[in-house]
Amino acid sequence: MAGEPGDAATAVVGVAAPSGAVVEVSWPDIVRLVDRDPRLSAGQFLVEAARGGLDAAGAVPNPTLEGTVGQGSARTGGAARLEWGLGLTMPLGWLAQRGARVDAAVAQLDVALAERRALRRDVLLRLRTMFWRLAYERARVTSLAQLEMQTAALVQTVKKRVERGAVRPIEATRVEIELEKVTSELESARSSLAARAAELTLWLGLPAGGTLVPLAQFEALSVAPKRDTALARARATHPVLAVARAKARLLEAELGAEKMARVPALSLSGVSSYEIDRRSYGLGVAVDLPLWNWNSGRVAAAEAKLAAGRMQAEAADLEVGASTLEAQAACAAAVVGATRFGSELVPRAEIVAATMERTYQLGEASLLEVIDARRTLLDARGQYLRALVEAQIDCSRLGALLEEEPK
Repeated sequence: MAGEPGDAATAVVGVAAPSGAVVEVSWPDIVRLVDRDPRLSAGQFLVEAARGGLDAAGAVPNPTLEGTVGQGSARTGGAARLEWGLGLTMPLGWLAQRGARVDAAVAQLDVALAERRALRRDVLLRLRTMFWRLAYERARVTSLAQLEMQTAALVQTVKKRVERGAVRPIEATRVEIELEKVTSELESARSSLAARAAELTLWLGLPAGGTLVPLAQFEALSVAPKRDTALARARATHPVLAVARAKARLLEAELGAEKMARVPALSLSGVSSYEIDRRSYGLGVAVDLPLWNWNSGRVAAAEAKLAAGRMQAEAADLEVGASTLEAQAACAAAVVGATRFGSELVPRAEIVAATMERTYQLGEASLLEVIDARRTLLDARGQYLRALVEAQIDCSRLGALLEEEPK
Protein backbone atom coordinates (compact mmCIF):
# COMPACT_ATOMS: atom_id res chain seq x y z
CA MET A 1 0.00 0.00 0.00
CA ALA A 2 1.29 3.45 -0.86
CA GLY A 3 2.39 5.38 2.15
CA GLU A 4 3.52 2.41 4.22
CA PRO A 5 7.07 2.61 5.70
CA GLY A 6 8.43 0.04 3.30
CA ASP A 7 7.15 1.90 0.25
CA ALA A 8 8.45 5.21 1.57
CA ALA A 9 11.89 3.78 2.30
CA THR A 10 12.01 2.20 -1.15
CA ALA A 11 11.14 5.48 -2.83
CA VAL A 12 13.60 7.48 -0.78
CA VAL A 13 16.58 5.38 -1.87
CA GLY A 14 15.79 6.19 -5.48
CA VAL A 15 13.70 3.25 -6.72
CA ALA A 16 10.81 4.34 -8.90
CA ALA A 17 7.63 4.74 -6.90
CA PRO A 18 4.17 4.19 -8.38
CA SER A 19 2.53 7.31 -9.76
CA GLY A 20 0.59 9.03 -7.00
CA ALA A 21 2.31 7.09 -4.22
CA VAL A 22 2.93 8.82 -0.90
CA VAL A 23 6.66 9.20 -0.31
CA GLU A 24 7.43 10.03 3.31
CA VAL A 25 10.79 11.71 3.79
CA SER A 26 12.39 12.48 7.14
CA TRP A 27 15.42 14.64 7.71
CA PRO A 28 17.74 11.63 8.29
CA ASP A 29 16.62 10.35 4.86
CA ILE A 30 17.73 13.64 3.30
CA VAL A 31 21.06 13.53 5.12
CA ARG A 32 21.68 10.06 3.69
CA LEU A 33 20.92 11.32 0.19
CA VAL A 34 22.91 14.54 0.37
CA ASP A 35 26.19 13.01 -0.80
CA ARG A 36 24.56 12.39 -4.17
CA ASP A 37 24.70 16.12 -4.80
CA PRO A 38 27.03 16.72 -7.78
CA ARG A 39 28.70 19.65 -6.00
CA LEU A 40 29.70 17.40 -3.12
CA SER A 41 30.89 14.76 -5.57
CA ALA A 42 33.03 17.40 -7.27
CA GLY A 43 34.39 18.44 -3.88
CA GLN A 44 35.33 14.83 -3.14
CA PHE A 45 37.22 14.60 -6.42
CA LEU A 46 39.12 17.75 -5.46
CA VAL A 47 40.03 16.08 -2.17
CA GLU A 48 41.32 13.05 -4.07
CA ALA A 49 43.30 15.36 -6.35
CA ALA A 50 44.87 17.01 -3.29
CA ARG A 51 45.81 13.58 -1.93
CA GLY A 52 47.46 12.82 -5.26
CA GLY A 53 49.33 16.11 -5.01
CA LEU A 54 50.58 15.11 -1.57
CA ASP A 55 51.90 11.83 -2.95
CA ALA A 56 53.58 13.70 -5.80
CA ALA A 57 55.21 16.20 -3.42
CA GLY A 58 56.84 13.38 -1.44
CA ALA A 59 57.97 11.37 -4.45
CA VAL A 60 61.67 10.96 -5.22
CA PRO A 61 62.55 12.25 -8.72
CA ASN A 62 63.84 9.74 -11.23
CA PRO A 63 67.52 9.70 -12.26
CA THR A 64 68.53 10.52 -15.84
CA LEU A 65 70.33 7.94 -17.94
CA GLU A 66 72.28 9.19 -20.95
CA GLY A 67 73.96 7.05 -23.57
CA THR A 68 76.23 7.85 -26.54
CA VAL A 69 77.53 5.70 -29.34
CA GLY A 70 79.77 6.40 -32.32
CA GLN A 71 82.82 5.39 -34.35
CA GLY A 72 86.39 6.48 -33.90
CA SER A 73 89.83 5.78 -35.38
CA ALA A 74 93.43 6.64 -34.50
CA ARG A 75 95.07 9.61 -36.25
CA THR A 76 97.81 7.37 -37.56
CA GLY A 77 95.29 5.29 -39.40
CA GLY A 78 93.62 2.03 -38.73
CA ALA A 79 90.19 0.61 -38.85
CA ALA A 80 87.31 2.49 -37.26
CA ARG A 81 86.10 1.05 -34.01
CA LEU A 82 82.96 1.45 -31.99
CA GLU A 83 83.00 3.92 -29.12
CA TRP A 84 80.25 4.32 -26.53
CA GLY A 85 79.55 6.03 -23.25
CA LEU A 86 76.99 5.95 -20.44
CA GLY A 87 76.09 8.61 -17.90
CA LEU A 88 73.75 8.46 -14.92
CA THR A 89 72.64 11.72 -13.25
CA MET A 90 70.88 11.80 -9.86
CA PRO A 91 69.28 15.15 -8.93
CA LEU A 92 69.75 16.08 -5.27
CA GLY A 93 68.24 19.56 -5.16
CA TRP A 94 64.83 18.13 -4.19
CA LEU A 95 66.23 17.12 -0.79
CA ALA A 96 66.32 20.73 0.34
CA GLN A 97 62.84 21.54 -0.98
CA ARG A 98 61.00 18.31 -0.25
CA GLY A 99 59.93 19.25 3.28
CA ALA A 100 58.47 22.59 2.22
CA ARG A 101 56.68 21.05 -0.74
CA VAL A 102 55.17 18.31 1.41
CA ASP A 103 54.00 20.91 3.92
CA ALA A 104 52.36 22.86 1.10
CA ALA A 105 50.66 19.71 -0.23
CA VAL A 106 49.38 18.83 3.25
CA ALA A 107 47.98 22.34 3.60
CA GLN A 108 46.34 22.04 0.17
CA LEU A 109 44.69 18.81 1.28
CA ASP A 110 43.46 20.54 4.44
CA VAL A 111 42.00 23.30 2.27
CA ALA A 112 40.18 20.79 0.07
CA LEU A 113 38.78 18.91 3.08
CA ALA A 114 37.66 22.12 4.79
CA GLU A 115 36.06 23.44 1.60
CA ARG A 116 34.12 20.20 1.18
CA ARG A 117 32.90 20.41 4.79
CA ALA A 118 31.82 24.01 4.20
CA LEU A 119 30.08 23.04 0.97
CA ARG A 120 28.28 20.15 2.67
CA ARG A 121 27.12 22.52 5.39
CA ASP A 122 25.75 24.93 2.78
CA VAL A 123 23.97 22.16 0.87
CA LEU A 124 22.45 20.75 4.06
CA LEU A 125 21.28 24.19 5.16
CA ARG A 126 19.62 24.79 1.80
CA LEU A 127 17.92 21.40 1.88
CA ARG A 128 16.91 21.97 5.50
CA THR A 129 15.30 25.28 4.55
CA MET A 130 13.40 23.62 1.68
CA PHE A 131 12.35 20.80 4.03
CA TRP A 132 10.86 23.23 6.57
CA ARG A 133 9.17 25.31 3.88
CA LEU A 134 7.58 22.14 2.53
CA ALA A 135 6.41 21.27 6.05
CA TYR A 136 5.00 24.80 6.40
CA GLU A 137 3.07 24.60 3.14
CA ARG A 138 1.64 21.22 4.13
CA ALA A 139 0.56 22.52 7.53
CA ARG A 140 -0.97 25.57 5.83
CA VAL A 141 -2.96 23.36 3.46
CA THR A 142 -4.19 21.28 6.40
CA SER A 143 -5.26 24.38 8.31
CA LEU A 144 -7.07 25.91 5.33
CA ALA A 145 -8.77 22.60 4.49
CA GLN A 146 -10.09 22.43 8.05
CA LEU A 147 -11.30 26.02 7.82
CA GLU A 148 -12.96 25.32 4.49
CA MET A 149 -14.92 22.44 6.05
CA GLN A 150 -15.98 24.65 8.95
CA THR A 151 -16.99 27.47 6.61
CA ALA A 152 -18.96 25.05 4.44
CA ALA A 153 -20.80 23.90 7.56
CA LEU A 154 -21.50 27.55 8.39
CA VAL A 155 -22.92 28.03 4.89
CA GLN A 156 -25.41 25.23 5.52
CA THR A 157 -26.34 26.74 8.87
CA VAL A 158 -27.00 30.14 7.31
CA LYS A 159 -29.07 28.63 4.51
CA LYS A 160 -31.27 26.85 7.03
CA ARG A 161 -31.83 30.10 8.88
CA VAL A 162 -32.68 31.82 5.62
CA GLU A 163 -35.22 29.10 4.83
CA ARG A 164 -36.83 29.62 8.26
CA GLY A 165 -36.91 33.35 7.65
CA ALA A 166 -34.67 34.07 10.64
CA VAL A 167 -32.20 36.08 8.57
CA ARG A 168 -32.18 37.89 5.26
CA PRO A 169 -31.09 36.00 2.06
CA ILE A 170 -28.16 38.37 1.65
CA GLU A 171 -26.41 36.64 4.56
CA ALA A 172 -26.29 33.40 2.59
CA THR A 173 -24.56 35.27 -0.21
CA ARG A 174 -22.07 36.81 2.21
CA VAL A 175 -21.07 33.50 3.76
CA GLU A 176 -20.80 31.88 0.31
CA ILE A 177 -18.40 34.65 -0.68
CA GLU A 178 -16.37 33.92 2.44
CA LEU A 179 -16.30 30.23 1.50
CA GLU A 180 -15.03 31.15 -1.97
CA LYS A 181 -12.25 33.22 -0.41
CA VAL A 182 -11.18 30.32 1.80
CA THR A 183 -11.36 27.89 -1.13
CA SER A 184 -9.26 30.23 -3.26
CA GLU A 185 -6.61 30.48 -0.54
CA LEU A 186 -6.65 26.70 -0.17
CA GLU A 187 -6.07 26.16 -3.90
CA SER A 188 -3.22 28.66 -3.83
CA ALA A 189 -1.69 26.87 -0.85
CA ARG A 190 -1.97 23.53 -2.63
CA SER A 191 -0.17 24.96 -5.65
CA SER A 192 2.61 26.26 -3.39
CA LEU A 193 2.80 22.87 -1.70
CA ALA A 194 3.16 21.08 -5.04
CA ALA A 195 5.89 23.52 -6.12
CA ARG A 196 7.84 23.07 -2.88
CA ALA A 197 7.54 19.29 -3.12
CA ALA A 198 8.71 19.29 -6.75
CA GLU A 199 11.69 21.49 -5.83
CA LEU A 200 12.82 19.22 -2.99
CA THR A 201 12.21 16.12 -5.11
CA LEU A 202 14.45 17.54 -7.83
CA TRP A 203 17.26 18.43 -5.45
CA LEU A 204 17.18 15.00 -3.82
CA GLY A 205 17.11 13.17 -7.14
CA LEU A 206 13.95 11.28 -6.18
CA PRO A 207 11.57 9.92 -8.81
CA ALA A 208 8.80 12.29 -9.82
CA GLY A 209 5.14 11.40 -9.67
CA GLY A 210 4.78 10.70 -5.96
CA THR A 211 3.39 12.86 -3.17
CA LEU A 212 6.32 13.97 -1.01
CA VAL A 213 5.35 14.14 2.66
CA PRO A 214 7.86 15.61 5.15
CA LEU A 215 8.04 13.76 8.44
CA ALA A 216 8.82 16.66 10.73
CA GLN A 217 7.90 17.70 14.24
CA PHE A 218 6.99 21.17 13.09
CA GLU A 219 6.18 22.50 16.54
CA ALA A 220 9.30 21.09 18.23
CA LEU A 221 11.48 24.19 18.59
CA SER A 222 15.16 24.33 19.54
CA VAL A 223 16.57 26.29 22.44
CA ALA A 224 19.17 28.78 21.28
CA PRO A 225 22.46 28.64 23.22
CA LYS A 226 23.73 31.74 24.94
CA ARG A 227 25.62 34.26 22.86
CA ASP A 228 29.05 33.60 24.37
CA THR A 229 28.60 29.85 24.01
CA ALA A 230 27.42 30.13 20.42
CA LEU A 231 30.26 32.48 19.50
CA ALA A 232 32.91 30.18 21.01
CA ARG A 233 31.50 27.08 19.28
CA ALA A 234 31.25 28.81 15.92
CA ARG A 235 34.84 30.04 16.06
CA ALA A 236 36.04 26.56 17.03
CA THR A 237 34.14 24.51 14.44
CA HIS A 238 32.94 26.69 11.58
CA PRO A 239 34.21 25.23 8.28
CA VAL A 240 34.69 28.68 6.69
CA LEU A 241 37.23 29.50 9.41
CA ALA A 242 38.84 26.11 8.85
CA VAL A 243 39.16 26.97 5.16
CA ALA A 244 40.70 30.38 5.91
CA ARG A 245 43.19 28.88 8.39
CA ALA A 246 44.12 26.08 6.00
CA LYS A 247 44.70 28.61 3.21
CA ALA A 248 46.94 30.64 5.53
CA ARG A 249 48.95 27.48 6.31
CA LEU A 250 49.17 26.77 2.59
CA LEU A 251 50.54 30.26 1.89
CA GLU A 252 53.01 29.86 4.74
CA ALA A 253 54.19 26.55 3.31
CA GLU A 254 54.50 28.10 -0.15
CA LEU A 255 56.63 30.87 1.32
CA GLY A 256 58.89 28.24 2.87
CA ALA A 257 59.14 26.48 -0.48
CA GLU A 258 60.15 29.71 -2.23
CA LYS A 259 62.82 30.37 0.41
CA MET A 260 64.20 26.87 0.05
CA ALA A 261 64.27 27.37 -3.72
CA ARG A 262 67.22 29.72 -3.09
CA VAL A 263 69.36 26.71 -2.21
CA PRO A 264 71.48 25.92 -5.31
CA ALA A 265 70.33 22.83 -7.15
CA LEU A 266 72.80 19.96 -6.84
CA SER A 267 73.11 16.85 -9.00
CA LEU A 268 75.49 13.91 -8.90
CA SER A 269 76.42 12.03 -12.06
CA GLY A 270 78.44 8.94 -12.89
CA VAL A 271 79.99 8.37 -16.32
CA SER A 272 81.51 5.45 -18.12
CA SER A 273 83.01 5.58 -21.62
CA TYR A 274 84.71 3.09 -23.92
CA GLU A 275 87.03 4.48 -26.57
CA ILE A 276 89.42 2.96 -29.06
CA ASP A 277 92.39 2.64 -26.77
CA ARG A 278 90.96 3.15 -23.32
CA ARG A 279 87.99 2.76 -20.98
CA SER A 280 87.21 5.43 -18.36
CA TYR A 281 84.93 5.86 -15.35
CA GLY A 282 84.20 8.91 -13.28
CA LEU A 283 81.89 10.99 -11.11
CA GLY A 284 80.60 14.50 -11.66
CA VAL A 285 78.89 17.14 -9.56
CA ALA A 286 76.78 19.98 -10.97
CA VAL A 287 75.73 22.99 -8.88
CA ASP A 288 73.66 25.98 -9.95
CA LEU A 289 75.41 29.31 -9.54
CA PRO A 290 72.95 31.91 -8.15
CA LEU A 291 74.80 34.91 -9.54
CA TRP A 292 71.87 37.09 -10.64
CA ASN A 293 68.73 35.42 -9.32
CA TRP A 294 68.19 34.69 -5.62
CA ASN A 295 64.42 34.13 -6.06
CA SER A 296 63.81 37.42 -4.27
CA GLY A 297 60.77 38.33 -6.36
CA ARG A 298 58.94 35.08 -5.66
CA VAL A 299 59.80 35.25 -1.97
CA ALA A 300 58.44 38.81 -1.73
CA ALA A 301 55.27 37.80 -3.56
CA ALA A 302 54.78 34.80 -1.24
CA GLU A 303 55.29 36.99 1.84
CA ALA A 304 52.67 39.46 0.61
CA LYS A 305 50.21 36.65 -0.14
CA LEU A 306 50.76 35.20 3.32
CA ALA A 307 50.09 38.57 4.94
CA ALA A 308 46.90 38.90 2.89
CA GLY A 309 45.85 35.37 3.81
CA ARG A 310 46.25 36.09 7.50
CA MET A 311 44.17 39.25 7.17
CA GLN A 312 41.51 37.31 5.30
CA ALA A 313 41.44 34.74 8.11
CA GLU A 314 40.89 37.54 10.62
CA ALA A 315 38.14 39.00 8.43
CA ALA A 316 36.48 35.59 8.19
CA ASP A 317 36.59 35.29 11.98
CA LEU A 318 34.86 38.66 12.35
CA GLU A 319 32.25 37.77 9.75
CA VAL A 320 31.48 34.41 11.35
CA GLY A 321 31.24 36.07 14.76
CA ALA A 322 28.80 38.70 13.51
CA SER A 323 26.72 36.11 11.64
CA THR A 324 26.61 33.90 14.72
CA LEU A 325 25.42 36.70 16.99
CA GLU A 326 22.78 37.68 14.45
CA ALA A 327 21.59 34.09 13.99
CA GLN A 328 21.53 33.47 17.76
CA ALA A 329 19.38 36.54 18.33
CA ALA A 330 17.06 35.64 15.44
CA CYS A 331 16.64 32.05 16.64
CA ALA A 332 15.93 33.08 20.23
CA ALA A 333 13.43 35.78 19.19
CA ALA A 334 11.68 33.51 16.67
CA VAL A 335 11.28 30.73 19.23
CA VAL A 336 9.79 33.14 21.77
CA GLY A 337 7.40 34.57 19.18
CA ALA A 338 6.27 31.19 17.85
CA THR A 339 5.76 29.85 21.38
CA ARG A 340 3.63 32.84 22.30
CA PHE A 341 1.53 32.51 19.15
CA GLY A 342 0.93 28.83 19.87
CA SER A 343 0.12 29.20 23.56
CA GLU A 344 -1.74 32.53 23.59
CA LEU A 345 -2.96 33.88 20.25
CA VAL A 346 -4.27 30.79 18.44
CA PRO A 347 -6.18 29.26 21.41
CA ARG A 348 -7.90 32.57 22.12
CA ALA A 349 -8.82 33.06 18.48
CA GLU A 350 -10.27 29.54 18.37
CA ILE A 351 -12.37 30.23 21.47
CA VAL A 352 -13.67 33.51 20.03
CA ALA A 353 -14.56 31.89 16.67
CA ALA A 354 -16.37 28.97 18.31
CA THR A 355 -18.20 31.27 20.70
CA MET A 356 -19.34 33.64 17.97
CA GLU A 357 -20.61 30.75 15.85
CA ARG A 358 -22.67 29.34 18.72
CA THR A 359 -23.94 32.82 19.51
CA TYR A 360 -24.96 33.29 15.88
CA GLN A 361 -26.86 29.99 15.92
CA LEU A 362 -28.78 31.31 18.92
CA GLY A 363 -29.52 34.53 17.06
CA GLU A 364 -27.52 36.74 19.38
CA ALA A 365 -24.72 37.74 16.97
CA SER A 366 -24.58 38.93 13.40
CA LEU A 367 -23.06 37.01 10.51
CA LEU A 368 -20.46 39.73 10.00
CA GLU A 369 -19.23 39.16 13.56
CA VAL A 370 -18.93 35.44 12.88
CA ILE A 371 -17.04 36.03 9.62
CA ASP A 372 -14.75 38.53 11.36
CA ALA A 373 -14.01 36.02 14.14
CA ARG A 374 -13.22 33.29 11.61
CA ARG A 375 -10.99 35.69 9.66
CA THR A 376 -9.16 36.50 12.88
CA LEU A 377 -8.70 32.79 13.51
CA LEU A 378 -7.36 32.26 9.99
CA ASP A 379 -4.89 35.11 10.41
CA ALA A 380 -3.81 33.82 13.82
CA ARG A 381 -3.16 30.32 12.49
CA GLY A 382 -1.30 31.74 9.49
CA GLN A 383 0.90 33.92 11.70
CA TYR A 384 1.57 30.95 13.97
CA LEU A 385 2.64 28.74 11.07
CA ARG A 386 4.84 31.50 9.64
CA ALA A 387 6.41 32.03 13.07
CA LEU A 388 7.08 28.30 13.34
CA VAL A 389 8.80 28.03 9.96
CA GLU A 390 10.83 31.18 10.61
CA ALA A 391 11.94 29.79 13.97
CA GLN A 392 12.91 26.44 12.43
CA ILE A 393 14.85 28.10 9.60
CA ASP A 394 16.57 30.65 11.86
CA CYS A 395 17.60 27.95 14.32
CA SER A 396 18.79 25.73 11.47
CA ARG A 397 20.96 28.60 10.24
CA LEU A 398 22.39 28.96 13.73
CA GLY A 399 23.03 25.22 13.87
CA ALA A 400 24.88 25.40 10.57
CA LEU A 401 27.08 28.19 11.93
CA LEU A 402 27.83 25.97 14.92
CA GLU A 403 28.41 23.03 12.52
CA GLU A 404 25.58 21.05 13.96
CA GLU A 405 23.85 18.64 11.60
CA PRO A 406 20.10 19.22 12.11
CA LYS A 407 18.25 16.23 13.52
